[in-house]
Amino acid sequence: MKLKIRYLFLGFLATGLVGCAAGNGYGGYGGYYNPKGNSNYNNYQSTQYYTGDEEYNYVPEVTENPFVNVSEESKTSNVSLTSSAFSYSILRQAINRGNMYNAKNSARIEEMLNYFSYGYVNDTDDALVTKLELDACPWNNEHYLASVVVKAKPAITENVKNNVVILVDKSGSMNSVFSLVKKSLHTLVDNLGEDDVVSIVSYASTGKIECEGLTGKNKTKLNKVIDGLESRGSTYGEDGIEKAYNLAYKYFINGGNNRVVLLTDGDFNVGKVSGKDLTDLIKQKAADGVYLTCCGYRSNNNDTLYTLADNGNGNAYYIDDELEATKVFEEELGKSLYVVAKDAKCQIEFSQDVVSYRLLGYETRQMSDEEFEDDKKDAGEIMSDHTTVALYELELKTETPENFFFKTTLRYKDPTTEQNKEVINTKSDLSVSRRADFDFASYVAEYALTLTESQYKGTSSYAHLLERINDDYINDKYRDDFKAMVNKTKRMSNEY
Repeated sequence: MKLKIRYLFLGFLATGLVGCAAGNGYGGYGGYYNPKGNSNYNNYQSTQYYTGDEEYNYVPEVTENPFVNVSEESKTSNVSLTSSAFSYSILRQAINRGNMYNAKNSARIEEMLNYFSYGYVNDTDDALVTKLELDACPWNNEHYLASVVVKAKPAITENVKNNVVILVDKSGSMNSVFSLVKKSLHTLVDNLGEDDVVSIVSYASTGKIECEGLTGKNKTKLNKVIDGLESRGSTYGEDGIEKAYNLAYKYFINGGNNRVVLLTDGDFNVGKVSGKDLTDLIKQKAADGVYLTCCGYRSNNNDTLYTLADNGNGNAYYIDDELEATKVFEEELGKSLYVVAKDAKCQIEFSQDVVSYRLLGYETRQMSDEEFEDDKKDAGEIMSDHTTVALYELELKTETPENFFFKTTLRYKDPTTEQNKEVINTKSDLSVSRRADFDFASYVAEYALTLTESQYKGTSSYAHLLERINDDYINDKYRDDFKAMVNKTKRMSNEY
């Protein structure tokens, strides 16, 4: 039985996928969009790099988190949680194109970890719970690796109605990816619920309403409209956006999910091209209750997509091949991307039995103790059934702590009632309950450390990682694709 589109488009309410909710101080793909209010933004500098026919301008080079001495510096680590997996798709595309430089600059450990599915379960009444694990560090035999897993509960969304406007960039620059765009749209239509209201707007030299106000019962007509789309002309993005939002207002559902879904390569070369004009427009629409989701197809202007999604109270995806299109439009969006926790953040407090700790990734999503305690401070949004992973490398004094090694405090808001919630968990031993998922997360982390030539990589190498990988844990096509990428990267690096 096909999934109803309500599961798909309620998922578009989830801003955490790239941490880019409007006003979210920890937004943007891997921190590439300036995280407003983030005190750690000075930890990285601007650069410019290229990948084949694509250009990425002024992408920050993130400075790795150092080890923190618990006794002399701080015993707490605070992060704004994220469901974003955006950078993994860009990294994979770079490897497939043979561009190690772009791959290295695209590696964000937290987003790489978020890309994969895990077997953790939240069967509690809380929207979020933590699963805490600790074991030997694979790349430093004198240290331990701690895993802080935040698991979201599944959401029940049957009674929410959806009003969705699909906005398709059909300009000439989309020609090389337009067959992939059409495949994505057909997948989307296949998952429509009968009562979902859908409109399609296209834009090239001008914006055009292809159809409006159709329900999910009209799949044949919708697919015919999609088949009739052709890629040519310039990119009058402003006109298309305005037409799309006008339709969203026309068919607005009070208490429902009102959403514009943009499929583009991010090239807005006609109309309101300035960042301020375009973002002001999107921000106002979001304030009116119509949100924006951006799907970038081998985008050559990611800054535009990040800015639009950030100010449109929405999320963004990077789609580079059919595997990713299937993952986004069928497997993920059609199932479990409903926001269950707003402004989600986690504090990890270490005991004196921990000498020092180092957070892997999350360089642009860290918070001060004051920001963590401030319930008005924006943080990330977490989607239904999502698993968010944070890894810490630890130096321990003992294997038997007096009280605990570390404890976690989760804080978030109920997305419906805005009520603040808090969940506390403690790790007091070295046991690992789900070794398969723990080990796979460590594979991803070691790959990132090796790829970026981290100063903290220890014994990490592609050969070492391939020796460690247990094929029993490579149990789906995305994990299998990861292993293939490790092998390909090893060959490209000339590592023997």
